[in-house]
Amino acid sequence: MPKSLRRNGAKARLLASAQTETNPAKSPSAERARPDKHDAITRAAAETFLAEGFERASLDQIAHRAGVSKQTIYSHFADKEALFKAICTELTETLTIPLRENSSASNLRNTLVRLGEDMLKMMLRPAALDLHRLVASAAPRFPELGRVAYEAGARRMLNDLAALLVARSQIGDGLSRPIGPAQAEMLAEQFVGMLRGFHQARGLLGVRPMPAARRKAYVGACVDMLLTSV
Repeated sequence: MPKSLRRNGAKARLLASAQTETNPAKSPSAERARPDKHDAITRAAAETFLAEGFERASLDQIAHRAGVSKQTIYSHFADKEALFKAICTELTETLTIPLRENSSASNLRNTLVRLGEDMLKMMLRPAALDLHRLVASAAPRFPELGRVAYEAGARRMLNDLAALLVARSQIGDGLSRPIGPAQAEMLAEQFVGMLRGFHQARGLLGVRPMPAARRKAYVGACVDMLLTSV
């Protein structure tokens, strides 16, 4: 084959490759199948939102920080709001792992204690406090953002916890009698409210947190109050 034809063929392949990268319609399924890119994008988005604020953060900034093209972001997420929702959802999924584990080796009390300890640790992380401030400051101007953050975070956790309480009450694990969805939802909200207490307020205001040993005892007391309330 003449050298000129080989060069032209190589150029055509390079052009096709470049077009695939810059046009999400070319191979969206291939892009979505790359969990490494998905993770890089969500990490970069979280960092950018915290550094710039939701309003000032742009997809161009996020793409640059993630080391991907803007079109690659669009192959994973519809827009900036969808990216923010994904961050809230993934954080909640990590936190609620104990609620979705059905191992018989972990009774309800142990599961709730683990959840409570993990929740307070997560809540008091500097990045989590910054994210809370970000949502609180942006929600008045972007009401939909506040709703998305609540539905993907707190609301999802309450739903998972309520479902766990109903299921475990049916087999007599931790609760004295079976309960229905309405009572479980109320107990879940009361429990999460007790756990949050003033811990998050201290963190947001820069007040020294409760020592770890006292925080652990506090979580145990909250769990016991829930289990003895039924």
